[in-house]
Amino acid sequence: MKKRMDALPKNAHYQYMFADIAREHFQSEGLFYIDLWPASGMMMIVTSPLVAAQVAQTNTKICYERASMLKRFFKPIAGGPNLFDMTEKEWRPWRAVFSKGFSTDQVTSLVPHVLRETVVYKERLRDLARKEEMFYLDLITLRFMMDVMGQTILNASLRAQEGYNVLADSMLSQIRWHQPNAEANPLGHVNVVRWIVEWWNGQQMDRYIGRELDSRFSDYKSGMSDKRQKSVIDLVLQAYIAQSGEHKPERLDPEFRAFAIRQVRLFVFLGHDSTSSTICYALHLLSQNPDTLKRIRLEHDQILGKDVSKAATLLGEQPKLLNELPYTTAVTKEVLRLFPPAGSSRQGKPGTSIQDDLDAVCPTDDVMMIWTIHVELHRSPKYWKCPDEFLPERWLVEPTHELFPVKDAWRAFEYGPRNCVAQGIVMTELKIILACLVREFDFTPAYDEWDRLHPTKGSKIYRGDRAYQMEEAAAHPVEHYPCRVFLREN
Repeated sequence: MKKRMDALPKNAHYQYMFADIAREHFQSEGLFYIDLWPASGMMMIVTSPLVAAQVAQTNTKICYERASMLKRFFKPIAGGPNLFDMTEKEWRPWRAVFSKGFSTDQVTSLVPHVLRETVVYKERLRDLARKEEMFYLDLITLRFMMDVMGQTILNASLRAQEGYNVLADSMLSQIRWHQPNAEANPLGHVNVVRWIVEWWNGQQMDRYIGRELDSRFSDYKSGMSDKRQKSVIDLVLQAYIAQSGEHKPERLDPEFRAFAIRQVRLFVFLGHDSTSSTICYALHLLSQNPDTLKRIRLEHDQILGKDVSKAATLLGEQPKLLNELPYTTAVTKEVLRLFPPAGSSRQGKPGTSIQDDLDAVCPTDDVMMIWTIHVELHRSPKYWKCPDEFLPERWLVEPTHELFPVKDAWRAFEYGPRNCVAQGIVMTELKIILACLVREFDFTPAYDEWDRLHPTKGSKIYRGDRAYQMEEAAAHPVEHYPCRVFLREN
């Protein structure tokens, strides 16, 4: 481990260390065990699609149960048990409730809200283009996605792109203070300052969301809720009221209220954090691949018309046009292949085994976490042709083509019963944003300039890219992607 860690750039994501060990020593097997005692316990690292499918899809003793150590990771973010780390029994009924919030019809109805915030985001980028100054794309995109989540989760305008918002800034602060690899480090909570900041941020978020819940509950009691666009928070309240039968509650049960607040905090985090990272990497990869950029712009000209200024209005009137952008979808999937924002984990079970790629039986009895590392699985030369190249065409070729993806090797949203419930809205958001941005702006990374201003020793490249991933809850572009943006010259 030390050898691999020393070879990485200083602030590279810790998952790269496990990815390099897997590639160097366990590529044939597709998994390996590693004992992190005394920091934590035994882990099983998975980098094979066949093994990953067993873990998340087919082995019913494992696929429903998240790793118990994730509770420590999510406690500062969600505030307690949530849809992501609940046990199967607790999770199952609520999964059905939240799935309604991300149905096809619901996603379509949210398109105008996403477009509204995208227009604000574009204006911010225009302003930065006029100033011609270096800025951090990830930081402004995080605030943009906070506003999108405000619409999706709360049906409320946070206006985080315009200034301070209690919910948005408390969550962003919580993530900045979040301890890297918190779930595996028992000494992480010794930092008293971190504990105080996390407690205060949690109080701020709880009060903000609690007021929204109380306001919506009052609307339901008065009958005003039927006039409102349904959001995730509305669906949670509907489920709560439906469980009460004929006797409608006069006030929110305190236990349910605390539960609902945790779920809203979870979705605000999951929805803004990983999507922001993916937007940055999409714009980065397009800037480095002019032929791909030319092709995606051509698709947008053909489907949305050549007048770039009318794209948002057209998509608002005809959201189904997003389904007519196959190359844009391919670009999005390829970005998520090269820079997945997270991996996947499940809990080992006594008496339960899985098989590696060499058919060896691998017990999970003493395994505290089975971790599928997407950054290696998505780039393994064993499963991908030209694994480090940005080739959206691989998602458009016939199954007989050499580029065609191996079954189950792409797992950006995971598969199986605990896959990402919001993947439909995430893909829709990414297509909207690309459709509104790529024909108007050119982005240029400014890492060379940043490095001159912040000289450090050691490697600054990982697998050929300066914009490698760092840990900040989800995996983000290192240094938050310093860049410049320019208005495109036609």
